[in-house]
Amino acid sequence: MANILLADDNNDYRDVFETGMTQLGHSVRAVGSADAARNVLEEEAFDIVFLDVVMPGGGAVTLVHEFTKNYPDLPIVVISGQAELYDTPLFREGLRMAKAVLRKTASLREINDTIRYLVN
Repeated sequence: MANILLADDNNDYRDVFETGMTQLGHSVRAVGSADAARNVLEEEAFDIVFLDVVMPGGGAVTLVHEFTKNYPDLPIVVISGQAELYDTPLFREGLRMAKAVLRKTASLREINDTIRYLVN
């Protein structure tokens, strides 16, 4: 199973994601900010990263580009609970380097299927 880094500033979402993915056999490290994600990624290897679009210290738009440059083989999945962002140029263009985009309402099965697809 996968070693997952989740960066999301919503405590409830982090708890649900971590509990669900752990029950499916994955290992999850959950952090609440862009800076924490950067620090953890420097210290530990992950199979996949999930990034919230809007977070303190920068969200997915900043981190997708930074992480893709520094960790080119690391799959990045963008998650968002803000439906109004999905059809904006910022979302489409700024996040095109992500390997997948999921809504926070995605089921555990959808998230797990995405992980299995992206992590070889």
